[in-house]
This record gives sequence, C-alpha cells and structure tokens, in this order.
Amino acid sequence: MIIDDYFISIERIIANSDIVVRQQTEKKKIDSEFGIFKGLLYFEKGRLEFIEVVRIVARKVQKIKYKYHYMASDNSMIFRYDNVKHHTNISTFPHHKHIQDKIISSSEPDFITILSEIKKHQD
Repeated sequence: MIIDDYFISIERIIANSDIVVRQQTEKKKIDSEFGIFKGLLYFEKGRLEFIEVVRIVARKVQKIKYKYHYMASDNSMIFRYDNVKHHTNISTFPHHKHIQDKIISSSEPDFITILSEIKKHQD
C-alpha cells in the first residue's frame, strides 16, 4: 500500500456513506508513504471535522496524528477522538475520546467506525 491507495480507500468510504450530504476534503501527499487527509463532512444533523496524518510502513497504515470532531448543528461537541499526548492518565494513552465534559479510554478509530457512530446520532 502507498499513500495514494490509502487516500482512495477513505474517499470510497465517504462516497459510499448514506449519511454524508456534503463534503470538503483536502489531501496532501508528502511522498509515496506519507500524507495528510483532512476535511469537513456534513450530515443532516451536524458535521465532522477531521484530520489524519498518515505514514505507510511495511504496507501498514500508521496514523501519526488524528482528530475526528463531531458537532451538532448548533456547534456543540458530541464527540471527539484524538491522539494528542495530553491525557497521560488514560489507559489507552495517547488515544482517547471526548464526550461532552468527559475524557474516556478509546482505541484508535477508523473512518468506518466514526461514520457508524455518527449514523446512530442521525436517527
């Protein structure tokens, strides 16, 4: 796998989603194994701001940095997953999830997981 393949796989996931109503995405290829994918996905109820800084090592995806910030239509945060190294007390450090005023343990999510969780909020 090279970074172009990863970009294509995420674009397909977004395109095949039945909840995304509009999108603004940007990808930046640094080299064949390193890139940045970021953007905004809009839903009937809310939007997702995201960024992934990705390196491909031995054909596997490593997310150096990520953030998936899902907000309601009134701009209130519903959840945010990220791996910023600031909550050292979390068992899954540096991976964690923000829910309103709580920070909880979380594994590194993928785009399918994020969109599935957002779909539950759309009903």
